[in-house]
Amino acid sequence: MKFLHAADLHLDRSFEGLTSVPEHFQKHVLTANQKMLQKIVDHAIEQAVDFILLAGDTFHQNRPTLKTQRYFFQEMARLNEAGIPVFMNFGNHDFYQADRYWFAFPDNIQLFVDEQVETKNFVTKAGEKIAITSFSYQHPTIETAMSEKFPYKGAVDFQIGMYHGGQMPYAPFQLTELSAKGYDYWALGHIHVPQVLAERPFVIYPGTPQGHTQKETNLAGVTLVESEGNLLVPKKIPVEVIRWEKRIVSLKNLRQPRELFPLVRNLSADLPTLLHLEFSDTEGLGEELAYQVASGELLEALQEEVSQDIFLWQLTLAEQPTERPYLAVNKDLVDQLVTTYQTPEIFSELLAELEQNPQLHSLMDREFRVDTVASLKEKMIQSYRFRRDADVD
Repeated sequence: MKFLHAADLHLDRSFEGLTSVPEHFQKHVLTANQKMLQKIVDHAIEQAVDFILLAGDTFHQNRPTLKTQRYFFQEMARLNEAGIPVFMNFGNHDFYQADRYWFAFPDNIQLFVDEQVETKNFVTKAGEKIAITSFSYQHPTIETAMSEKFPYKGAVDFQIGMYHGGQMPYAPFQLTELSAKGYDYWALGHIHVPQVLAERPFVIYPGTPQGHTQKETNLAGVTLVESEGNLLVPKKIPVEVIRWEKRIVSLKNLRQPRELFPLVRNLSADLPTLLHLEFSDTEGLGEELAYQVASGELLEALQEEVSQDIFLWQLTLAEQPTERPYLAVNKDLVDQLVTTYQTPEIFSELLAELEQNPQLHSLMDREFRVDTVASLKEKMIQSYRFRRDADVD
């Protein structure tokens, strides 16, 4: 028996933090999600898997764009032609509302649509009896510990729990609760960082297969699970189409700024890459390098030198200089930034990850926001030299 476990595809999510994407690289960004899904389906067909599990947040929102729906259902139709069933639930991002889907789900897709635990039974071509137990979100959160409602393993060869969540307010569970059910595998979703929580049975977050932010690196892709006797054994299969990467490049042997250009020209990538380049050992190039990095001019110039498969989206220096770094802007910009961050909606967006923890809600009141913004302003003024400061020096 063999199956694919995927989660958190977020098919209609954009790539965050990118500006001024070169025209030649835009094609990679615009088609990455679709190509990632195609790769998953290609692997499923090549491996002749018995079924696929999609463990929530297949879409980034609960109203997927019609374009996204169309290419998703086209790929599901390919699986249908290959005789591969898909078991799919809905997570906190794509919580289920039937009227949001304009295309019919192919016959091979078995949906979990209720906030109630249910089990679907399936027999492989080899005659193995499989039970898949899961639930779906119909709202952005589920505060109930849904793991308590999962039945114990039934009279089947393999029983699999498919579970999206993990901590409040997203269907919290305790690992001991999952292990006690006697299942053969737990296919988790919700956490974007790949994690193996336990073995025998395996309890796995495969993580998001395609990174959409600079934090989503070192991805595992999707998980191919194959039976070896009575055990189910996982293997990682990478399917990312664009890679986020940070590289640290030493400038120790450089004495002239112009020597940077051939150095960067030699950078290579085996996938289209969103590259954060950080320079270390920069003492030999003096303050001019810091100025050009801060102004953004060097980033723009180096982008013209790199391979067509690389978008150099960020450029930084590894060392903290002994004197305050120079920013090529007026100090007035600090006040403008502070005014922006005082807006409750923007402040809350910046701390969205912290706000997922209900224990912190009582601390993040108006006084906390005012104190934080004031500390930010003071830190910026103390840490940097601005254009007016530089004129006085």
